[in-house]
Amino acid sequence: MKISTLRTFFLIAIALVFHLSSSAADPELKKVHYNYLTYLPENYDSTQANLYPVIIYLHGRSVSGTDLNRVRRYGLPYFLDHGKKMDFIVVAPQCPWGKRWSSENWLDSMMVELNTKYRIDNDRIYLTGMSLGGFGTWELANMYPNRFAAIAPMCGGGNTSWADNIYHIPTWVFHGVQDRLVPVLRSDQMVKALEAHHALVKYDRLTKKGHDLSRLFDDNEIYSWFAQFTRRPLNEEDEKSLKPLEPIWVTEVEPLDKITHPDFTETPEGGVF
Repeated sequence: MKISTLRTFFLIAIALVFHLSSSAADPELKKVHYNYLTYLPENYDSTQANLYPVIIYLHGRSVSGTDLNRVRRYGLPYFLDHGKKMDFIVVAPQCPWGKRWSSENWLDSMMVELNTKYRIDNDRIYLTGMSLGGFGTWELANMYPNRFAAIAPMCGGGNTSWADNIYHIPTWVFHGVQDRLVPVLRSDQMVKALEAHHALVKYDRLTKKGHDLSRLFDDNEIYSWFAQFTRRPLNEEDEKSLKPLEPIWVTEVEPLDKITHPDFTETPEGGVF
C-alpha cells in the first residue's frame, strides 16, 4: 500500500475519532454540507509533521445565501483577501438564507472534511463571528462545548443558562454600546453569567461603536489571544482537574476607527444582522 494511501486512511481515522469524541450537536438536526472559504498560512506545508491551528469565522446575515463570494465582503475574509497574513488556517463557511448557524448540523461534516484535507490541530480550534455570526458563536460553543479552545463573539447574544455549559472556554466578547440592531444588554447578560462561574472572560464594551465591528477582525491582538489557549474539555469527571483561569473584566474601551466596505450598510434592511 502506498504511503499516501496510508496517510489518507490515518487522517480519516483521526477525523472520525475527533467527530465521535467532541460532537454534541442535537441528533435531530439535519446533517448538511455548507460551502466555505479556506485560507492557509504562508508557512503551511502538508509534508511536515507540524499541525496548524484553525479559526472558524461566522459571517452576518447580509451575506447569507449560495454565492460564496459574498462572504468576502467584510470581516476576516475581507482582510485576508486584501493582504492580511495569519499563522492560522481560516475557514469561513456560508450560512443559507433564512437559517441560523445552529439551524442545521453542518460543523461535524466540515471538520471531518478539513481533517482529511489539511494538517489540523484539533486542540486549537477557535470560533468567532459578528452579528448573526456572534449569535452563532455562542450557539455553537453551547452545542459543542468540548470542541473549541477559545471563542470571540461580536455583537451577539445567547441564553444565559449556556454559561453552565461553556464557562471552561476562554471567551472574549465585543459589543458596541450604541448598537441599534442588537442591544448591548445581550452581551452584558452573557458576560455576567460567565463571570458568575469565575470564567476567563474579556469584555470590550465599546462606548462609541454601533453594530459594525468588522474593523476588529484586522486587529492581531484577538488572534494572539486565541493562540494562548488549547482545548480544555469539561465533564463531571475532569472538572476538578482543570487549572483555574484568572477572570478578566474590561468594562469600557475606546473604539477603533470605523471602516467602510463596498456594498456594506449598517441598516436593518442591508446590515450584517
